[in-house]
Amino acid sequence: MKDVKKAARRKIVVITTCSLAETAPPSIVPKSLLSPVLNTYKENIKRLHKAGVPLAIGSDNPMDSSLDELLYLQKMGVLDNLNLLKIWTETTPKTIFPKRKIGVLNSGYEASFLALEGNPIEDINNIRKIKLRFKQGNVLRF
Repeated sequence: MKDVKKAARRKIVVITTCSLAETAPPSIVPKSLLSPVLNTYKENIKRLHKAGVPLAIGSDNPMDSSLDELLYLQKMGVLDNLNLLKIWTETTPKTIFPKRKIGVLNSGYEASFLALEGNPIEDINNIRKIKLRFKQGNVLRF
């Protein structure tokens, strides 16, 4: 717990890569240990979040993306949809691009965002239902 408090004070960003455990070869995560490993991940993420440690969503697997990790965390029930979305759309981009004004809809920030067909707080799968894409205030046409 001492490390968690220290990380919170220093604003050290912890990047989740939980989905990797399920796809790891048995030599790294034996099937008999998968459930205890995932439970430990879940409890650690909850502990970090509760303490105010900034979390970002990432992936150590070149075959997937942060979207896959987000959906995996949602399936684990580690955080509610609102917190997961804030981590994914605010903390993660600010972690990757600390000098850019991104991740929120505020005056002076880049106007790059997606318009979705449904509310992802109600149903996380709405993140896949993209109606419009905006890049620096301009609609992207596909």
